Amino acid sequence: MIARGFTFTALFAASSASAQAPPPNAPARPLPIVSAYCLPVSAGFLESEAKASEEMRKCTRGDTVVIPARSPGAVARMCDFSKAVIALGENVVCVLVFPERASK
Repeated sequence: MIARGFTFTALFAASSASAQAPPPNAPARPLPIVSAYCLPVSAGFLESEAKASEEMRKCTRGDTVVIPARSPGAVARMCDFSKAVIALGENVVCVLVFPERASK
C-alpha cells in the first residue's frame, strides 16, 4: 500500500514538473500570399494582348486573372501552372505568375 502511494506521488511530481516547463518555440511560418482579382490585366485583354501585358505591373503574384481562351500564348506566359487553371467557356481563369517570364 505504501509502495502504491509512493509511486502515485512520484508520478504526480514528475507530471507537474513537466507541466511547468515552457513549450518549445515553434519556427515562424511565412505569411501566406494574399491574392485578389487583377482587374487591370483582365480589362486590358478587351483592348489587346499588349495592353494586358503592360497592365501586369499593377498586379502581384498570386492574383487571379481572366484571359481569353483565344490567346493561348498569354495563358502560357501569365498563368501559374502549379495552381488550378480553369477553362470557362471562352475564358481561362488562373493565378498570375509574376514577374512575367522572359520570352526567347
